[in-house]
Amino acid sequence: MKRPGGFDRLPDRQEPDEQPIASVSVPSVPVPSVPETDEDPAPDHSRRLSGVLRRFQSEASNDLESASEPVYRAEPDPVAEAERQLREAARRVKSQQKRESRRFSAHTRRRRRNWFIALGTVAALALFVAVGVFTPLMAVRDVQIEGATSVKVEDLQKALSDFRGVPLALVQDSAIRDALEPFPGIERYSMEVIPPSTLKVRIEERVPVLSIEKGGAFQLYDAAGVMLGTAEAPPAGVPLASGPASDKKSKAFAASARVLRDMPAELRAQVVSITASSGQDVTLKLASGVEVMWGDAELSKKKAVVLTSMLGALGDRAVTRIDVSSTEAPVFQ
Repeated sequence: MKRPGGFDRLPDRQEPDEQPIASVSVPSVPVPSVPETDEDPAPDHSRRLSGVLRRFQSEASNDLESASEPVYRAEPDPVAEAERQLREAARRVKSQQKRESRRFSAHTRRRRRNWFIALGTVAALALFVAVGVFTPLMAVRDVQIEGATSVKVEDLQKALSDFRGVPLALVQDSAIRDALEPFPGIERYSMEVIPPSTLKVRIEERVPVLSIEKGGAFQLYDAAGVMLGTAEAPPAGVPLASGPASDKKSKAFAASARVLRDMPAELRAQVVSITASSGQDVTLKLASGVEVMWGDAELSKKKAVVLTSMLGALGDRAVTRIDVSSTEAPVFQ
């Protein structure tokens, strides 16, 4: 049998110069089978089939050529990119402005709050002062005295009675001093106002340290030379001054009074008399009959410690004189 006539071999496909990005598949077209006969097929049938194949080849070739053309990406538009960047910058600026606005608003609120607090404090203080000065709510109704022993508390209460009803804020220290001035036994004082209505006065009394005999009576003096009263006999702890030490304007008196002031009360209670010709040779006489050479008024507290130690160490030993004028080398005999 021979092949049907009119079949032309398909031309070889040319490879494109460039590698195509997309490939197009060409579907296979079934070729109708021709029955094998001893006679040749009709010429018109062969021509029609050949025309169909050529047309299909032409379309497939056109598709391959169009697919082999390279595909190019579009370049971004610079105007659109600039507009995008401008919009982004505008958003950032707006966000920054919002943050700054919030920060400024917080600072303003904080400053306003501080002003309100300050004004409230001033107003409260002014109200407190007004209540304390112009109303009887903060006036003195109770006067308390502390530290009075030799001075009678009743006399002090009477001297301070004029302050009752006075607003606490108007009680002045100078007025308290004037009220206590008639009491020579008061050496110093301090005052304290305790709301709502209490005035407390603390006093420190003068302490008599020596006595001077005059006109059959004994005048009692403190270390500053202030006479605190009289007595029929020198009280315990208030030695009798004699010689130049009995002149309260002399250096001997000042040195003697200073020595007795700096001496512990327990030791001063053992001293019955004191004498001095100047400020450098103070001499004490103890109740036991021992004479103590004291010297000047310097280091009196240390000399008192040395004398107390020596008296304790000597005990009942017969001693007539002790010299503590030099604290580094005390002697006795």
